[in-house]
Amino acid sequence: MSRKARVILAIIFVEFLLAGLWYYLTIAAVTGHAKPEAPRVIGETMGMAMGGFFGLGIILFILAAKADREKAKRESAERDTH
Repeated sequence: MSRKARVILAIIFVEFLLAGLWYYLTIAAVTGHAKPEAPRVIGETMGMAMGGFFGLGIILFILAAKADREKAKRESAERDTH
């Protein structure tokens, strides 16, 4: 499996975990004895966390694509020399 594929799977997995945590915290705030602004604050915080992680994921994907290209280039050079 290429590094790009692993990065994509990791990003999807973490984003689903964050979405699940967001849902859990929102339901807990709505059904519990939380302040009225709790769902809004949770939404802003979790939205920022998910957006930030996704932005980091894009950078990681670009780095993984570069590493895959370099690995393919090395393997191609090794085949040509043998």
